Amino acid sequence: MLLRRIKLRVMLMVVAAVSIIYFEASAQGAMASDSSVRISGTVSTAYDGAVMVRYGDAEQLGVWLDANCRDGRFEVEVPVERASEVALCAGSEVIARLLVAPDQTLHVEYTDGELTFSGSAGAINEQLNNYLKKMNFRSFTPSYSVATATQFVEILDRNIEIERGRMLRELSDAPQQLREWAEIEIRYRNAGYAVEYLRHNELNDIESMDTLFNRAHFPIGVAGHICLDYFDYIGNMVRDRYIDGCQRVVSFRSQRNFVGAYVAALERVAKLEQRPEDRDAIGAIILNMAFNEPRTTFAEVLEQIHDCQLLGDEVIDRFDAKRYGRADMRRFTDKTFERLLARSHSKVIYVDVWATWCAPCRREMKHLRRMEQRLENEPIEFVSLCVSSPYSQWLLLADLPENRSVNYWLDDEALSVLDRYIRIRSYPRFFVLSGGQIVNENIQWPSSNDLIDNLLRGYVKELQGAATE
Repeated sequence: MLLRRIKLRVMLMVVAAVSIIYFEASAQGAMASDSSVRISGTVSTAYDGAVMVRYGDAEQLGVWLDANCRDGRFEVEVPVERASEVALCAGSEVIARLLVAPDQTLHVEYTDGELTFSGSAGAINEQLNNYLKKMNFRSFTPSYSVATATQFVEILDRNIEIERGRMLRELSDAPQQLREWAEIEIRYRNAGYAVEYLRHNELNDIESMDTLFNRAHFPIGVAGHICLDYFDYIGNMVRDRYIDGCQRVVSFRSQRNFVGAYVAALERVAKLEQRPEDRDAIGAIILNMAFNEPRTTFAEVLEQIHDCQLLGDEVIDRFDAKRYGRADMRRFTDKTFERLLARSHSKVIYVDVWATWCAPCRREMKHLRRMEQRLENEPIEFVSLCVSSPYSQWLLLADLPENRSVNYWLDDEALSVLDRYIRIRSYPRFFVLSGGQIVNENIQWPSSNDLIDNLLRGYVKELQGAATE
């Protein structure tokens, strides 16, 4: 009965979440990690490739991996960076819920509905699945006709305490890792009832959402990453509160303006989430959704939020780094040049001002790429400013794997901002920032090869010498 209930829950969660948050991953395309757990085993029926594992990731949420099943035998390496729950599935059936940690091994035998475990994670998983058999979670079925969201959450809080007491008795001698998983699983399984209450009653007012997604009851944090119910709750919360629950987002999506929709969702996160940690965690999930859109959509979302302080710099930098094979492309704003000047206190910045219609500009691009490679070990940053050019042409010419520069597109308003610092009316034009100021307003072009290399190395020595004084 328990397995059937788990099977139904998983199928419903997949159907509910797949449109906005789930990311299908192959074993080769899973998130990069230095740590992993190897899970192998046999099933009584030969599924031939239908054995899968699902685990949680803080940004992608539900990640599925093919367990490479053949003749009933399967094996998979799951990248995990901390203790994590993994669901082992054969076809549409959940065979087992597993608790694993980095560098462990686990072998699972599933025969005639019975599970046996071995390997370094074998003992704890034996205890976990015995615990699941004993706990009758179906004994609690909340009524969705409760008058208010506040009253419903009070009922959930009472049930959490009851189930927690039972859990502590059952797992009194269990390892701390298992008790931590059970604590979180109980809380976020009940959080799932809060989501169902909101949807059953078609609530979309801010007060109800604040109550049902209250951080005091269902916090967001690293500890929650151990439990798949946590990821299901976070995914549902993002959809209900920031996608379907925001009229601006819904309006943008109906117009197929997906850039506007993602930016509006992030603005809603910044408005409703007071804690920076929560804002960054939820914002990262939304950015990951944008990352799986066409590259121009993702690039434009990043450009529009770079200088808005909707998310922390660490999150923005992480998603910049995820754009492997894509240039770092941003819109120039009234804050951009001040940030470049600030960065020039720690490195020399070589700036290229160019236009898409300028033939000499385009010829210098290949020389700039070569110069970047020659000086890649020097504290020198390369920045390209595209002016007086159509946005679509800039995307086409600049968004290339070999482009290592930080690339900005300037409209007429942004060009007037640049004029406050340096006036440029002929292209291409190259200048240098160092020590918080413009130190050379018209330096040699990249095609001058050794000459420009030696000049930039000279500025590096001056900057480093000033830092030691």
